[in-house]
Amino acid sequence: MSEFILELNGITKIFPGVKALNNVNFNLRKGEIHALMGENGAGKSTFIKVITGVHAPEEGEIYFEGQKVNFKTTRDSQKLGIAAIYQHVTNYPDLSVTENIFIGHEKVSPRTKRILWNDMHKRAKELLDSVGANIDPRTQMGTLSVAEQQIVEIAKALSMDAKIIIMDEPTAALTKTESEELYKIAEQLRDSGVSIILISHRFEDMYRLATRVTVFRDAQYIGCWGVDEISNEKLIYAMVGREMTQLFPPRQGEIGKEVLRVEGLCKTGYFADISFDIKQGEILALTGLVGAGRTEVCESLFGITRADKGKILL
Repeated sequence: MSEFILELNGITKIFPGVKALNNVNFNLRKGEIHALMGENGAGKSTFIKVITGVHAPEEGEIYFEGQKVNFKTTRDSQKLGIAAIYQHVTNYPDLSVTENIFIGHEKVSPRTKRILWNDMHKRAKELLDSVGANIDPRTQMGTLSVAEQQIVEIAKALSMDAKIIIMDEPTAALTKTESEELYKIAEQLRDSGVSIILISHRFEDMYRLATRVTVFRDAQYIGCWGVDEISNEKLIYAMVGREMTQLFPPRQGEIGKEVLRVEGLCKTGYFADISFDIKQGEILALTGLVGAGRTEVCESLFGITRADKGKILL
C-alpha cells in the first residue's frame, strides 16, 4: 500500500510550441496539506487541470491510492474524489446555495424521478454546518460574499465525498478575518482525513497550513521540502532562480507637477467624498477591503460610469 493518496511521476504536457509541464513530480499524503508554489507561468494551473482530468499529459504516470489511473474526463477524477476550488469562484449566482452544491448530482426519487428538494436542502445545511458556516441553503448564491461562496464550494466538494481538495489561491480576495476562517476550515478538513493541495503566492498561507512545499519553476519540478526545513531565502531562490538581495529596493525617480486632482467625488451607493491628487512620476496606491468602492472610483475616472457630483481636474 502506497504512503501517498496521489502521486504524479514525470508528467509532461505540451501545447503547440509550449511545454506547459516538463517532467514534473508531486505526491500527497492522506490528511496532509501540501503547498505548491511558483511564479506565474510556472505550470501550476496546467498541473491542476491534469489532476482534475481537463488535460491528459503526453508523458508520465498518475497513481491514486497506489493504483495507476488515466483521467480521460473531469468525471473520472470526480468519481475518485478529487475536487478543485478556484481563485475566481465558478458558480451559478442566480441559483440557490443548495442548487450550486448539488448541480450535476441532484438527489432524485427513484420512483417518480422528481428532485427531492427537502432532502437536498437538509443535506446542504448539514454540509454547511460541518464546516461551521451559518448559511441558509435557500439563499441565492450571488448575494453571498466571496468568502461565503468559497465555503459553499467546499461544501459542494464534500457532497461528492471528496478525498482531495485543490485550493487555488483561496485567500487572494479575502480579508484577514475571512482568511482566518478559511484556515480553520482547511485544518478541520485535514484533521478529518481530507488531503489538500494548497496553491498560493502567500507565504503566510503556506506557513499556517502546509507541512510540505513543492516548487515549480518554468514548467519544471525544482524540489520538495518540509515547511519547517526551508528558509524564505531558499524558497524565493527556488521559485525565481536567483537571490533576492533587496526585497524592497529603494524608490527612484523624480516627482513632477500635479497631473490629476479629484475633489469630493461621489456616487450614491458606491463611494462618497473622494479626494486625492497625483503627480508626474508618482505611483498612488488606492486601497481598501473588497467592496470598499475602489473599482467604482476608477471606473468614474475612466468614464465607464458617471459620478453624481464632485470634480475631476486634469
